[in-house]
Amino acid sequence: MTVLRPDTESITREHALRELPRGSHVHVSGICGTGVSAVAVLLKDLGYRVTGSDKAFYPPMGELARKTAEKLYTGYAAENLAEPPDFVIIGNNLSRNNPEVEEVISKGIPYASMPEAFGALLIGTREHCPTSIVVSGTHGKTTTSAATATILEHGKLRPGYFIGGIPTDLPTNIRAVDLTIPKEKRTVVLEGDEYDSAFFAKWSKFHSYRPDIAIVTSIEFDHADIFPSIKEIEEEFFLFLKKVPKSGLILFCDTEKHLHTLAKSWQGEFEAPITFYGFEATSPFRILSREQRGALQCFQVDLGGEKIDLQSPLSGAYNALNLLAAAASAKRCGVGSEEIKNGVLNFHGVLRRQRSLGEYRGVLLIEDFAHHPSAVRATLQGLRELHPDRRLVAVFEPRSNTSRRNYFQREYEDAFTPADVAVIQSVQNAGGYSKTGSDFEALNVTKIIEAITSRGGSGVELENPEAISTWLQANARSGDLVVLMSNGDFGGLAESLPGILSRGSATSGR
Repeated sequence: MTVLRPDTESITREHALRELPRGSHVHVSGICGTGVSAVAVLLKDLGYRVTGSDKAFYPPMGELARKTAEKLYTGYAAENLAEPPDFVIIGNNLSRNNPEVEEVISKGIPYASMPEAFGALLIGTREHCPTSIVVSGTHGKTTTSAATATILEHGKLRPGYFIGGIPTDLPTNIRAVDLTIPKEKRTVVLEGDEYDSAFFAKWSKFHSYRPDIAIVTSIEFDHADIFPSIKEIEEEFFLFLKKVPKSGLILFCDTEKHLHTLAKSWQGEFEAPITFYGFEATSPFRILSREQRGALQCFQVDLGGEKIDLQSPLSGAYNALNLLAAAASAKRCGVGSEEIKNGVLNFHGVLRRQRSLGEYRGVLLIEDFAHHPSAVRATLQGLRELHPDRRLVAVFEPRSNTSRRNYFQREYEDAFTPADVAVIQSVQNAGGYSKTGSDFEALNVTKIIEAITSRGGSGVELENPEAISTWLQANARSGDLVVLMSNGDFGGLAESLPGILSRGSATSGR
């Protein structure tokens, strides 16, 4: 697939939205999407009248939509635009032949995508906000962007931000830049995604953003429905990083070997220097020591020559790296060491990232968004560090377009090594989801289970969430840690399992 680039029409759409008078009526089609719902909140906070539509209004985004919109419509219909709005935001899940999309186009109503709205209203011009921090990468960008915004908040900078999840320590996942603070201190933090923007804007979302500080946590193959190979993904990141000015900063994670390779091949291509953060002695921002002390992860960092002792309720080396990137960005923005310490200590993560759902008959239940094999392994390693005495049961749904194909067959076979037991759902709807034009096989879950058992581990493949519920009810023991990993709703397991485990046959396993 050929991925396009932002064009003059995109610039025109952003300009039109930026010039739209406050009080104007903006309709949001697909208002329950995580990012699109954030646009609705931003619009309301800036003084626009907001209406919206979606197929259904399930929590948590449905509840947020009800709090935000003046009026909501269930389902998409031309009649939803009977009171013609002044502008429409169209979500990425909508396409041509959608009745609202067709009405917008036929009536000539101005419209824009979610990232174009963020570019126009959240980042804006340098006069509006001089410093924009964009967090990108295959993994960790939601946690890192939320941590960065939290640390800046503790540094009294009151940043604007957009987080692609629900942060636990901020009032919402989006906030406009505070124009009452001095212009030179105004900062905005955004999660920058390489996935495309909308049916009329087939380019990576982060191309609509202006990065002054760009964090790259990793670059791996993902989004198999739009990218044929990792080369196309690399090209998107290259073009994104070309936008960082000479006065800016590009941060690469030094634990990612692929980033080292790219840094060498891209040497001299960017105005801003590439600076590494991580564990290596040559990295200007690095972790000097790290250990888990009870419920807190304690680590000492070197932030460009200043050593700081940090404590965090988040476990795992990958979270320490996310927090290091956030701390380095905050220091670049002038936040002091004590404020960085407080921000890290008081940052408790993002919903669906190692979110505890409670303990039921001795079984600790945790939900996580991990779905890429690297993220699965990192999540399990972090939980193993935090709960070394519990039997770790990893429950995984291959749901994304990438995880359902066999591109990462070997990587998934290794990803569950930190777990004691792996429970993996069979691949659903294996055919017809790739647009690359290549023939490929679906992920072979049976082979993953065989690889796990050949190494002395334990694993089982189950057909659906109902079968997984039945298995856990029969096999979960008191003292277990059960972690649900999916980038979807996993058939509602997070909602149903607490009751099922409470009624289950969990027995002492210690």
